[in-house]
Amino acid sequence: VPPSKPVAHVPSSGTIGSRAVLRCTETEGSPAPTFSWYKDGILMPTNPKGNPAFHNSSYTQDPVTGELVFDPLSAFDTGEYSCEASNNVGTPQKSDGARLEA
Repeated sequence: VPPSKPVAHVPSSGTIGSRAVLRCTETEGSPAPTFSWYKDGILMPTNPKGNPAFHNSSYTQDPVTGELVFDPLSAFDTGEYSCEASNNVGTPQKSDGARLEA
């Protein structure tokens, strides 16, 4: 079953220096989809330190649970986040964007 449109659970604001958790959920895909995250329309790399556009950010992604964890949150992390669910069936589905203010 292809994934349905996922929902990005993004806190509207977070405290700089603290931990912020964003979650992506999707209920219909089978096999269970994997999740990727986008910030301002740009696919976020698994390792931010290896990418000049994201090296100021400290986060981890879990493609299985759909969690994106900023620890600590920095001013650089302010932006619009969306997530994408994909499995081997059908077209990957992208969530609506939600803004996080650090």
